[in-house]
Amino acid sequence: MPTIPTRRKKRLGQHLARLRGEADKTLAEASSLLRVGDSTVSRYETGHNRPGWATLQALLALYNASENERTEAAALWEDAGERATRIITPNGSPKAFREFLRAEAEADSLRVLSPHVMPGLLQTQAYARAINASGRQFHTASAERYVNARISRQARLTAPAPLRLHVLIDESVLHRLIGGPDVMAEQLTHLIVSSERDNVTIQVIPFSIGPYGTMTGGFTIVDYSTPDDPSAVYLEYIAGGSWVENADDVRQFHDMFDEIAASALSSAESSELIRSRSKELA
Repeated sequence: MPTIPTRRKKRLGQHLARLRGEADKTLAEASSLLRVGDSTVSRYETGHNRPGWATLQALLALYNASENERTEAAALWEDAGERATRIITPNGSPKAFREFLRAEAEADSLRVLSPHVMPGLLQTQAYARAINASGRQFHTASAERYVNARISRQARLTAPAPLRLHVLIDESVLHRLIGGPDVMAEQLTHLIVSSERDNVTIQVIPFSIGPYGTMTGGFTIVDYSTPDDPSAVYLEYIAGGSWVENADDVRQFHDMFDEIAASALSSAESSELIRSRSKELA
């Protein structure tokens, strides 16, 4: 049965497609060997389906794969069989946002510029609920499904191989009362606790530095651990979002993030500022 392509299955598919090309074999020849339609072999190569072990071995034999190529294929096949992270999505979520959630679940690290609101991966339930309430007419999902979808994503931060997260938060985000003083105090405490994790870096962009970057809004840089999965940038807006994947454009976002991070408060200074703001609310 067809499944959603994951990066693990895509890597296996890319390997098989490369071997087929190098062996100068067509989809028709591969499908004839397996006695399946061309579309089935194509779905193996696009990562929609993972071939069975016997099917994999038959394809490797057809492609005259070397011992090293067989070893790599076996490793990729095992990796592709790992259960993908379960993603909860709000009803009616745009396709681009669903793609972002899948990318986030499979990423090695994220770098987030957040000039207006706490990053979703660091929001408390009460804070997320207040955000949902403020724009309720624009959400198709129930409030609880919206909140559960947002909170479920945070499991990546505490997984055995946790996501590395580096966020740059505008100081104004610490002052905007989302949900009232109690909700904000809880949210700021959660930020401090989260910043103590080895895989989480939080920096505050202070008012004192004036303008920074292009001042055109937030973005998320999605990075992967393998060179076959280049970085991409996700830009979110009310109708869903869009992806920036051109290497030169992505590099500009990388450079901008690094420049802003160099001007922002250090992690220790940021924690101290967050604590100070939390005490004001208390």
